[in-house]
Amino acid sequence: MVRGTTLFICTKCKKIFLAPDAEYGAMIFSVPMPCRRCGSIRTLPVSQLLYISVYKRIWAAMEKDKE
Repeated sequence: MVRGTTLFICTKCKKIFLAPDAEYGAMIFSVPMPCRRCGSIRTLPVSQLLYISVYKRIWAAMEKDKE
């Protein structure tokens, strides 16, 4: 479900950008949106920086699904 837009930060190039905020797996977390500068999926909402350990698992699952 799309919840509007939010500010994301890329952990690779540190770009901050506005993108759609869609819930990940019916949880409070957001689907990582691709960085507009470097294309990385290792992004997370600025408001959820405290949950970076959760996002590391989400990124790993997304990369595994790509294979």
